[in-house]
Amino acid sequence: MKLAFVIFRYFPFGGLQRDMLAIAQAAQARGHSVSIFCESWQGEKVSGIDVVEIKSSGFFNVAGVKNFVEAFTRQFDQAQFDLLVGFNKMPGLDVYFAGDSCFTKKAYEERAWFYRLTARAKLYLRYETAVYSHLSKTHILEVSAAERPFFAKYYGTLDARQTLLPPGVDRQLISSYELRDSARKKVRAELALADDACLILCVGSGFKTKGLDRSLRSFAEFRKNNPNARLAVVGNGDARPFRALIVSLGLSDAVKFLGGRSDMADIYAAGDLLLHPAYKEVAGNVILEAMLSAIPVLVTPVCGYAHYVVDYAMGELLLVPDDSKFVATQMQKLLAVDSVEWSSKAEQFAHASDIFARPDRAVNELERIARAPVSIPLVQSAATNEWILCDEMIEAWQGQDVFALVASLAGPIAREMPDRQTLRFEINGCAYYRKWHRGVGWREIIKNLVRLRLPILGAKNEWEALTKLRALAIPSLVPVAYGLRGKNPAKQQSFIVTRELDDVIQLDHYFEQHSVAIKTQRSILRRLAVMARTLHGAGINHRDFYLCHFMLKPASIVAGGPPDIYLIDLHRAQCRAQVPLRWQIKDLAALYYSTLNLGFSRRDILRFLAVYFDCPVREILTTKTPLLKQIQRRASKMYWRDFGHAPALH
Repeated sequence: MKLAFVIFRYFPFGGLQRDMLAIAQAAQARGHSVSIFCESWQGEKVSGIDVVEIKSSGFFNVAGVKNFVEAFTRQFDQAQFDLLVGFNKMPGLDVYFAGDSCFTKKAYEERAWFYRLTARAKLYLRYETAVYSHLSKTHILEVSAAERPFFAKYYGTLDARQTLLPPGVDRQLISSYELRDSARKKVRAELALADDACLILCVGSGFKTKGLDRSLRSFAEFRKNNPNARLAVVGNGDARPFRALIVSLGLSDAVKFLGGRSDMADIYAAGDLLLHPAYKEVAGNVILEAMLSAIPVLVTPVCGYAHYVVDYAMGELLLVPDDSKFVATQMQKLLAVDSVEWSSKAEQFAHASDIFARPDRAVNELERIARAPVSIPLVQSAATNEWILCDEMIEAWQGQDVFALVASLAGPIAREMPDRQTLRFEINGCAYYRKWHRGVGWREIIKNLVRLRLPILGAKNEWEALTKLRALAIPSLVPVAYGLRGKNPAKQQSFIVTRELDDVIQLDHYFEQHSVAIKTQRSILRRLAVMARTLHGAGINHRDFYLCHFMLKPASIVAGGPPDIYLIDLHRAQCRAQVPLRWQIKDLAALYYSTLNLGFSRRDILRFLAVYFDCPVREILTTKTPLLKQIQRRASKMYWRDFGHAPALH
């Protein structure tokens, strides 16, 4: 197999760069041919691996990245390789090794709106879309699943296109145990540090992201009771932004910047504790390396590998990383533990965990993907129309006039309205529903605009919402085809085709027709709360969030398992970065309204709220009272409108 790897820049001490080289060498060891394309390469090159440097004009900033990608695209000959594997987000990849967090989340949730207008944001959003869009063919190799919900939220990326890899730590860290004492003495002599003095390590390139400012403040507090302690900062990064802080904290003689090091086993042997209060870290190999080296770790929970610290009791989580006094106390606590205990735990960790297998597992996946390429939706886009076919509809309708075919489908009409029709049809014994939108007309558009609402013009909202629900693992209708034609918004035609849900009943009808056991009722309420929380957390509001739009499979309850509940009718659903408060209130009020005649108790409602808000009831009643009153008030209005009297509220 001939593999092409592409990475913007290679330097020997970057975590992503080390992962790339380890995978390349593992592939080479199996007899595969590997070529690496990059803008620049620092350090020694590996024998047998071809390195192609493609220089871009100007500085390697946003323009440099763009120039490199364009130059690479012009030069790269896809026909010469079986797979193109990227280690940075860019268009045209067969496989992407996901070493970065979700840029769209950063742009929409962590920055002001004008940030998205910058050249940097526009470029990186476009590159990320090329990789993660639900229409992309790129398979994703993840180092951590922590970012997966964000990609599902913004792109509808299906789990089937993502593979979680185990960590890939260098086994040399274990082989150095017997040489630990001599390595410790060597590095401490280099640092002019006594053997009994405390050495705190901060490891990782990108000092700002790794939380070096937090480390310095906490170390300054820790040093008040440990005046001989030193802090060693290891990694490629710019120390200049931190010099003023170091001076102001009185740490000029206590902090050493060691740069990138190839002797990390020796560095860890010399250290007493790894301090890693990162602001963002998709994985964090340095966490595992420190644990293997028998030194305790203090790490923020945002790091993908932070759970290993808890699982193997090799340190603590920094739940308040900006509280330097508390962090200093945690440091003192861990350093008080005998080093023999850390060595014992490190040995257990090395034998019990699967933390060395990433390169081999990655090559396994590359071989599998080359044998069976990812099935992707079939898309046709023209000036006035577009359509998308997924799954079984690719084989059924490929090569045909899709709009003419969909328009001519015959079958029983499930629902007829002035602007749309829902029809049931079958293909090869499988049942589907086609929702055909004929155009809403200018009157409907103007009415919505006057009310400061964007009009729903067709099937696009439902297609986008169902695609995201599928990625978020919220059970719903499965969309298999979508189309849109026409430029005139008032006369625009569109359709969506979904698989039929069989053997289901509306949830409100189920409660009306059955005497539901307490245990079953609680299980259903919990499932509803999780679905609502996931939906709203992903920035989607339903707008018709009634119990009648939840479909239950009674057989799942009879079998004694968790209830199978499906959310339907997302025609008016809205997808944003975050659900506005008014739409959250509307959804929850609609759901509450539809339970008022079904005999639910106050305790049932509180159980739902505890799961939905994911916090204790006491805290909800203390902090969410204004929100709950608005929900109750809106539900009461709806009840008055439909029944002519006030409901019996909880």
